[in-house]
Amino acid sequence: MKRFKYYVLISIAMVMGACSDWLYLEPENGITVDEFWQSEQDVHAGVMGCYASLLGGSDHPFAEAVFNWGELRADMVAPFRSIDGGYFQINQSEITPDNQYVRWNGAYFTINLCNTVLEKAPPVLDIDGAFTNEELQRYRGEVLTLRALMYFYLVRVFNEVPLILEATTSDARVERHSKASREEIYTQIKKDLLEAEPLIPKDHGSVDENKGRLTWYTLKTIQADVHLWEDDFGLAIEACDAVINSGQFSLVRGDEYWFTELFVEGNSPEAIFELQFSQEKLNPYYDWFSSNQGARYRANVETIEYLFPFNIMALPEDADIRSDGASYRSTDSYSLWKYLGADRFTAKPSNEATSNWIVYRYADVLLMKAEALANTEGGGADAQILINQVRERANAPDDTEVEATDQYSLTTYIVDERAREFAFEGKRWFDLLRNARRDNYRRQDLITDMVLRTTPPQKVESALSKYQDPRFHYFPIHSDEIEASFPLLEQNSFYVTEE
Repeated sequence: MKRFKYYVLISIAMVMGACSDWLYLEPENGITVDEFWQSEQDVHAGVMGCYASLLGGSDHPFAEAVFNWGELRADMVAPFRSIDGGYFQINQSEITPDNQYVRWNGAYFTINLCNTVLEKAPPVLDIDGAFTNEELQRYRGEVLTLRALMYFYLVRVFNEVPLILEATTSDARVERHSKASREEIYTQIKKDLLEAEPLIPKDHGSVDENKGRLTWYTLKTIQADVHLWEDDFGLAIEACDAVINSGQFSLVRGDEYWFTELFVEGNSPEAIFELQFSQEKLNPYYDWFSSNQGARYRANVETIEYLFPFNIMALPEDADIRSDGASYRSTDSYSLWKYLGADRFTAKPSNEATSNWIVYRYADVLLMKAEALANTEGGGADAQILINQVRERANAPDDTEVEATDQYSLTTYIVDERAREFAFEGKRWFDLLRNARRDNYRRQDLITDMVLRTTPPQKVESALSKYQDPRFHYFPIHSDEIEASFPLLEQNSFYVTEE
């Protein structure tokens, strides 16, 4: 399948330079910012640069971060042959501010690119007579939505972060920032999405671009997710319905092509937004998960056995299609197969590591709506219908079916179903935390069970004690960022050591 590819002009790299500090960029000598922003083509290149930054790199590792942030604290991944010190800390619940996985530079790199487009694109209307206000507003809708998505990741991972709404394009614009509160971050996220809603396109003109660029449907999906985190269940349902009732998306059929269509080819009818990897830009995950490459991670066997219980009497065709040979592969040391397989049985070579990173897909919308309904008076029956849609596509066996009749049991059922459906797609920790913290941590047991499944026995007591404190549910701010912004930026309070 032809993939949508992001072309980043050399001039964009010259304008933005390299990341030299905790969240600002210094321009290189040569072409200046004002010399670059001269035409609609320059604005287009700037927007494409925002998307390209999501694919990751040594100075802006966002694609790497979304896996690490969503999976390493949870219970579906286990250390394997090439375990590194940062993950070892997380696995032992001994996270410190110098941990490599608590860096936020990838998200802020993209935020600064978005801020630059928002600032520099409008004056181009007066320079390029062929550039229309309609085109400008469409671009603004995309970058406002992308900025909101970046802050949504940051607030869920760090809780309180600097709120940067202006571009840093020169030394004269470099400023240090203190943290904004969680409430301020969510207010800005919702403001950006509300402003973008009438602007962002519903259709970019091709399937590949509709899956690889943000659309109105992506915006509504992000809104639904945000509303779930704020326990605004009616608004979450409304946003989900906008996607569901659009008729633009459907579940991929649960047949022998399910794996190929979703995870190998990508850009399926189920996809809402994906990070588009290709031969020109391979994804970073293959080397992390391949046993041939000295894998860092494998599936946590204890969690897999809980989610996909083995029935010795069942026939192979009765198995959940998301289990062995899909999410993981037991005969390949429980590798994370979604990113390794050419099909359900054969691995790709390393030079074909082109599997997209799926940010959102239609099954997510169905289960988000189910979660909102489960927390709404009288919504349990409708929630079950949506869960069953996803399970029927997956050929989920009776062994994992639950007749949930109350909010407590429905929550457990939905959290487990999301784990089966989105295994290793960067959602597990967020699903556990969102549902655990609701109603003043009424479901702390979700986190407790996670700790028991993942923590080495000698560390369990210490880990359980730490996870009882909600402040530990967020990462520390990296020590380099604290030092670079001294004295304005304060460490998250759990990680402050007394002198």
